[in-house]
Amino acid sequence: MEFAAPKNIQQPNNFNALRLILALYVFLCHFVDLSAIDTTLLFLDGPDAVRGFFVISGFLIYSSYCRSSSLKSYFIKRGRRIFPSYFFIVIFFSVALFFVSSLTLSEYFGKDWLRYLLSNLAFSNFMQPTLPGVFEGNHIDVVNGSLWTIKIELMCYIALPLLLFLCRKSRLNPFLFFGGVIVLSIVYSFACDMLLRSTGDIRYAVYARQIAGQLAYFVMGMMLYELLHLVIMHRYKLLVAGVALLALAYMVPAAGSAIKPFAISFIVLPAAFIGRWGFWLGSTDISYDFYLLHFPVLQLFVHFKVAESTGLVPALFIALATVTVLSLASWHLVGKRFLVRRRQAEVGNAVR
Repeated sequence: MEFAAPKNIQQPNNFNALRLILALYVFLCHFVDLSAIDTTLLFLDGPDAVRGFFVISGFLIYSSYCRSSSLKSYFIKRGRRIFPSYFFIVIFFSVALFFVSSLTLSEYFGKDWLRYLLSNLAFSNFMQPTLPGVFEGNHIDVVNGSLWTIKIELMCYIALPLLLFLCRKSRLNPFLFFGGVIVLSIVYSFACDMLLRSTGDIRYAVYARQIAGQLAYFVMGMMLYELLHLVIMHRYKLLVAGVALLALAYMVPAAGSAIKPFAISFIVLPAAFIGRWGFWLGSTDISYDFYLLHFPVLQLFVHFKVAESTGLVPALFIALATVTVLSLASWHLVGKRFLVRRRQAEVGNAVR
């Protein structure tokens, strides 16, 4: 079997719908957390939905790499997808949230605002997660708690060609090499979990979220791309196995780090090829914009005490409608335009 060769991915598939479902689940988790709601209705952990994103990214980004004419082409495609919407949303909220700040114009647009803007534009949300005088009365004052994952996503994009280069240099069987990467990532996550449980130091939870802990999910997506024919052939069996493994991971939390990369991968990727239930979205992919937008919108709902005025359920649906409309606007006015330009440029190059 030729490794890193482009494959024909079944069309239509359910990837756009799957990503939107994962984004919706993260939205629900953040609605509960930011509103300080005590509920057991969300039986899956929010981070597991994010891990599903990393699995899908590993599959699709690896596919993009295999189809790219060069490393430059690969990075240009990734930049066109990630940067426009991200930069637009960061800049938009950094300016717009002045109107809910407790500070004056000169106080708001000072060094702390500039630090927030530059840190977040550099994908370093951890350096300055708050804006001056904004959301100070909220349960959590972070402006956009979803942005940390974009840094990890970008690092995975960079790690992919580097890992392939090391794999070729090592002359190991690719499945053995990348299997070793998955094992090392699992060991890292397991060590962080053990240290968190034994010390109670929250920093180990932060360490576990970094690329070393998420790489197992991204690489699982890559490996299942290489085994695409088997994934499609055995998609129902894999889905059942994935659900069983995820249930086991929740029943035995100590083993979760070792089980979840396989469980989540066996659920989300086979689901992309079962039926055509996600066909209605077509080429519209608002999941990324939805993911970037939902947190600050929910913070605004908490700030203005919308749930206290309307009730939790109406507030939830109003927030969902608001984020959906903003996501559609962001996708059509910003994100989609850059992807259209890329496709036009590729057609032009083919003609020449």
